[in-house]
Amino acid sequence: MGFNSLAQTIFSGLSNGALYAFVALGFSLVNRSTGIINFAQGDLTMLGGMLTAVLAQAGVPLWIAVTVAALVCALVGAVFYQLAIRPARRATMTQLTIMTIGLSILIRGGVVTEWGSDPLNVPAFSGDSPLHVLGMSILPQEVWLIGALLAMLLASAWFFQRTMLGLALRASAANPIGASYMGIDPAALGLVAFALAGFLGGLGGAIWSPIYFAQVDVGLGLGLKGFTAAVFGGMSTVWGPIAGGLALAMLEAFTGGFISSSWQDAVLYGAMLVMLLLRPQGLLGKAKPAGAADQEPSTSTRVRRVTLSGHELGSLGGGVAVLALVPLLFGDVGVGNGIFALIMTIVVVGLVLITGYGGQLALGQGAFMMIGAYSSGCLTVRFGWPPLAAMALGMLLSVLAALALGRVIFRLHGYYLSMSSLAVLMICLTAAREWDFTGGANGIPGIPPFSVGGLVVASDAAYYWLALACAGLVGFGALSLARSRVGRALLAVRSSESAARACGVDVAWLKSQVFGFSAAAASLAGSLYVHYLGIANPHPFGVDASIQQVTALTVGGYLLLSGAYVGSVVVVVLPAAITWLAGAAETQSVAGLQNVCFGALLIALIIAQTTGKWRSDRLPVALRRSLRRVPVWRRAS
Repeated sequence: MGFNSLAQTIFSGLSNGALYAFVALGFSLVNRSTGIINFAQGDLTMLGGMLTAVLAQAGVPLWIAVTVAALVCALVGAVFYQLAIRPARRATMTQLTIMTIGLSILIRGGVVTEWGSDPLNVPAFSGDSPLHVLGMSILPQEVWLIGALLAMLLASAWFFQRTMLGLALRASAANPIGASYMGIDPAALGLVAFALAGFLGGLGGAIWSPIYFAQVDVGLGLGLKGFTAAVFGGMSTVWGPIAGGLALAMLEAFTGGFISSSWQDAVLYGAMLVMLLLRPQGLLGKAKPAGAADQEPSTSTRVRRVTLSGHELGSLGGGVAVLALVPLLFGDVGVGNGIFALIMTIVVVGLVLITGYGGQLALGQGAFMMIGAYSSGCLTVRFGWPPLAAMALGMLLSVLAALALGRVIFRLHGYYLSMSSLAVLMICLTAAREWDFTGGANGIPGIPPFSVGGLVVASDAAYYWLALACAGLVGFGALSLARSRVGRALLAVRSSESAARACGVDVAWLKSQVFGFSAAAASLAGSLYVHYLGIANPHPFGVDASIQQVTALTVGGYLLLSGAYVGSVVVVVLPAAITWLAGAAETQSVAGLQNVCFGALLIALIIAQTTGKWRSDRLPVALRRSLRRVPVWRRAS
């Protein structure tokens, strides 16, 4: 690489780093003030770009469009905090994080519904003719972006060091309890933090959009890279997110220049994983004293039973029996949707153990689904293995990978653990897309239907019964595990990890065992998925699938294994119901409306759960009470 190419690579890294720094600053500001990881930060950045494009196309002067877009994003952040975060006073950080995922889905759905998913052109602030400096070709808009970041640096320094509000935010971040004793209102600071984060995201998106167009599908990627930048530099520092954004962009640029642009995501998220494990406080952060890690409160405190009861077995069996009626009541369409719901159920049952009982929000179950999917695909298509043997080997590989990975990542806590699991998923997705052995982005076609001996599961109805049997067995296994010594130890760890360690519990190994069970379940689901569709490719196992699984977990209840069936059915059936009610085929507006409904559902459920108005883990009790109030003659009819 010559000097000119090197200089061009460095400057491109600086311009991308400026955008990542804008997003990372929003993450850091919210986290330092409230302890929340705002997964909607990337979509707020996307919203800023889209609003700028729409206003500019409507004839609004560009500088007014940028200002209005940034202010609207600030308003969205403030309204979300006031109407969703503040009412959920008893929510845990896991629930609040899921709520921000709901906001992300809601923003994306609203944008698609209103303006579609096609990229929109945004005029450059000072023309499109590139500047040629020292052999580099520099777009004027890139200079605007870097200049805006420098201006935000100066403004941030002044705000945090010279204003009462900035000093209050710093004091609250350093010592929340002490700050509250001094009369600082944490709720007011949270409102300010969300509004400022929205403003930063919207401003960054508005300035960046003339370079790469305004696109609705960039929000998730920007959010992940912004969080990675914040982790790199130090989430709890003032300058760390900016340094992390620049470092991340440089790593991305040099990976594309010296290795391959196709492997950039794997390198970036691999570096984040290493940083989380070796220096979770980031490059500029200070390590916490030993034992200073906060204990994440449980998503529920209602589980007290530690023995397997006939009532629970009856509830599980009753749910499976109800699902067995689907082929008889709903025909082929119901059977097709039911198969996907049952496959999702198998994954969500494992999440109940990991998130509900273990208190760990895992976002990377798609990685284990891919292990099962590609094991079944490769072994059956290329080596002629019987499907059952290929499925069993995939489950074994998933368990071994989970046990090895769990011993490492379960040293982390809170959102660091969630993001490490997500980093593993992103690495696996990149490898599946780029590795020739997995067939690349096209995947492995021609996977045969599932068979045992000479019995081939060929029809949809037969495959539904197979998926139902697998979902029932996984549910029974999870229920048995939850009510075993392992389940009781998990309850102890969830209550107090330090106390459990004092009693001799190997916390990391205990969580790894449950992680292994959930990995085996996800691998089974991945194998069933590809044997049904006949092709294995990475697309169905990405971040969107993880969000759907978390939604199903929230709908069904974090501690209710039978709720995994209910939540999965809702997540699969709701899009079809919205399409039917809208009276249209799969159009952009209908797809956006589906996302709006999912996002609103996530936010509303968590608010209701944490305010005591809805308890999904008491759903069977509520149903029985409702039935008692129905007159006998109406029940009979």
